[in-house]
Amino acid sequence: MRKFMLILPLTIFCIICSLSFQYYYFIHPLNSSKVKNTISYLSSDNFKGRLTGTLENYETAAFIKHYFKLENLSSYNKDYFQSFNVIYPEKIDAAPYLIVKDKNGFIVKQYKYAADYKEDMLNFKNSSVSFKKDDVISLSKNSFQVQTSNQYFLFYTPKNDNLDFRSSFISNSRGSMYIMIKEQTAKEIKNYLNLGCEISCFIPFHNKLTSAYNVIGYIKGKNPALPPLVLSAHFDHLGSDLSDTVYSGALDNASGTSFLLGLIKYINSIGKPERNIVIAAFNAEEFGCLGSKNFAQQYKDTLRGGKVINFDMLGSDKNVPLSIMAGKWDSKNSPFVKEIAQLCTNSKVNFKYTFENSSDHQYFRAYNIDALTLSDADTSKIHTPMDKSQYINTKSIDRCFNVVSKEIDSYAFNNNPFILYSKYLLAISFCGILIMVNLYLHQFYK
Repeated sequence: MRKFMLILPLTIFCIICSLSFQYYYFIHPLNSSKVKNTISYLSSDNFKGRLTGTLENYETAAFIKHYFKLENLSSYNKDYFQSFNVIYPEKIDAAPYLIVKDKNGFIVKQYKYAADYKEDMLNFKNSSVSFKKDDVISLSKNSFQVQTSNQYFLFYTPKNDNLDFRSSFISNSRGSMYIMIKEQTAKEIKNYLNLGCEISCFIPFHNKLTSAYNVIGYIKGKNPALPPLVLSAHFDHLGSDLSDTVYSGALDNASGTSFLLGLIKYINSIGKPERNIVIAAFNAEEFGCLGSKNFAQQYKDTLRGGKVINFDMLGSDKNVPLSIMAGKWDSKNSPFVKEIAQLCTNSKVNFKYTFENSSDHQYFRAYNIDALTLSDADTSKIHTPMDKSQYINTKSIDRCFNVVSKEIDSYAFNNNPFILYSKYLLAISFCGILIMVNLYLHQFYK
């Protein structure tokens, strides 16, 4: 009887040891070095800044689709690509200019592109403007607004006189074109206007309607009727300027996209989840979150009751806190925000709260779907040519994985202890086996 009482716990320990070993051995945690390699690839000059509407943006979508297929993701609603229409800024094959003409029409000054002036990306309803003093309707120290034929053009000096920053493109913005000018350029133009000169500016971009694509796949769960977990990131960025300077967008947001792709390997190594896990690579975030807007609008009924975790800018300096970014009307007490904050606290992760509709969680929250964005909110190089992969910090990527993996395990795998504690269960069960074997042998030879 005593021997049987020893065999039963020995058998239990053996089963636990076997299961925990399988999970421990076969689960592949996110490899942040491989994530950084993918960031380097997507933010390379080959993709020319991944501007929505360009060939390079489509090539990025095709790369993601191919990755989804390799990792055996099912296509979402018959196709990996979700198409939607966007207006985007297309380059015109011509040279830019900002010139000053005197009263007789002679050019008295020609400014140098990227040194004296440069386009901002906000809009190109009109690519050219010519104006005199009477056309200026608003004038301040280093900026002025021009109105011609019911169109508005803004010339302004950016912060620190730096022409490198590039705004997102917003097709419905009020102005027809936005031009950054150096402080000295602004002073000279105002003087020329007072002398009766005419200013002419041409930027070879124009607005064009085209199709863009989200890339959507999913991992089928045991019970597809349950509300899904959506993991997402946007892959578009701001393209290149007229001197072919590439806005690489390594942190914003090749990082989030690469992190998302890395998560697929982790999830697949665990096994089949309890619910569907949707993997969504969104496009046109830099145009006002248009890709996620289209997805949320089309699938809101399927997504209600689910959770959305979006990744935008991961991998800045580890001293920058992880930002839990939720909707404008959320708070620290919003249930999903509170849940993720508790995971950060439990993992001893330095974090902060941000409540803004400034990433792809925005439209999910508009439909009352639990959604937030995890971000290393370091804007020091964002939307500039300095946003390069060389500045990506893998420790910050590991930090985010430490948090989000626990939420995935909890929500999609029902807190499976063999996922959460495989290493500890393996050690405990192995020690239990040794103790039981020792006791059994002691009874056998007694």
